[in-house]
Amino acid sequence: MKLFLSGGGSGEQSRLLDKNFIETVDQAKPVLYIPIAIDPSKHPYPECLEWLRNNFAFSGFNNFTMWTEEDLHQKSLQDFEQFSGIYVGGGNTFKLLKELREFGILEILESLAKKGTPIYGGSAGALIFAETIVTAAPYDSNENDLTDLKGINLARGHSIWVHYDDSMDSLIQQFLLKYNLQTVIAIPEDAGLLLTDTDIVVTGLSGISIFTADNNKTSVMPGQFI
Repeated sequence: MKLFLSGGGSGEQSRLLDKNFIETVDQAKPVLYIPIAIDPSKHPYPECLEWLRNNFAFSGFNNFTMWTEEDLHQKSLQDFEQFSGIYVGGGNTFKLLKELREFGILEILESLAKKGTPIYGGSAGALIFAETIVTAAPYDSNENDLTDLKGINLARGHSIWVHYDDSMDSLIQQFLLKYNLQTVIAIPEDAGLLLTDTDIVVTGLSGISIFTADNNKTSVMPGQFI
């Protein structure tokens, strides 16, 4: 497994994680971009694709294919296997989880991840790989009243918190108790995680924080393992 989870930054903030991801893929093949968490009335999909290309311009890689709702509802696992990597973008986590579940894409992403396809999740795209997306509530509105908030759960039972800063510590502890969470990995916008079959390693410009239900907070710096 090669799963890259970003705290939600872009440009210089996410550069190290972006670099790790793009160096992992077979650059002779395209990378698939899934932007459907975003509201296209505010951020049209072509603009999102341009943003992604600009974000990876430093690497010289520009071979991205974008699939939106119109494409995804009719795709199978075999369709996905043409790509060397998958990038799941940010936006509304509830919208993203609902649509990926309806299209049958959650199972495909899980299968690809377990087969070793490099997958990158940014912000909302990171949260869907956790045990639950309940931690998206401070940022995202659950406009469709989604009740099944179970994620793909490839983060070894951890919950994920993105766009983190120290001012959120009390709120995270409240979520741990309210939703009976065991651990929350809080990722700032300039940090991320790399998950493999055996390890979780912190990457980026700053460290992450791990919160547990016994009111404990532990800091883990870049290059260290969780």
